[in-house]
Amino acid sequence: MILIATPAAANANSYATVAEADAYSDSRLFTDDWLTGTADKERALAMATRLLDAFYTWTGSAVTQKQSQNLPKFAFYAWTGTPSTETQALCWPRQGMYSRNGFAIPSGEIPQPLKDATSEFARQLLVADRSADNDIEAQGITSIKAGPVSLTFKDMIEKKVIPDAVHSLLVPSWCIKASTPSIFEVL
Repeated sequence: MILIATPAAANANSYATVAEADAYSDSRLFTDDWLTGTADKERALAMATRLLDAFYTWTGSAVTQKQSQNLPKFAFYAWTGTPSTETQALCWPRQGMYSRNGFAIPSGEIPQPLKDATSEFARQLLVADRSADNDIEAQGITSIKAGPVSLTFKDMIEKKVIPDAVHSLLVPSWCIKASTPSIFEVL
């Protein structure tokens, strides 16, 4: 696969290059799982980018308060700002974005925290497919007792595709979260 990390390119498929991901990996502990071939790293970076864009792109429409009462209680996420160009393949680069310290990010740039988050996510994807359904979690089983037999199920099941370590690398103002399609809060 050819990894294309050119900001705003119409054929881009990654926010980070293998060299950038290698540099990120070199700066942290417990990264032996990143010591793999370049082809695997490229696929992991492309998949991490694809999942980040899918997870943070809420395409639902606004609904009335009455309609929202009938919807399942899931979280929806969306990047803030707007894409820099009409032709870019990925959600980033974006206009109207700010760094963690409040400085404007140039509209043609992929910021370092997003490259780091993509790199961390790619590393974790090499360990396990976080997009796959977890059978026990999908069934909502929260506890099992051996004798006498007992099962406990969750009321709501939400698959955590984006690891906490990845989400924490992103700047909170870059995305919004809605607990129902009509109520938004800045993360």
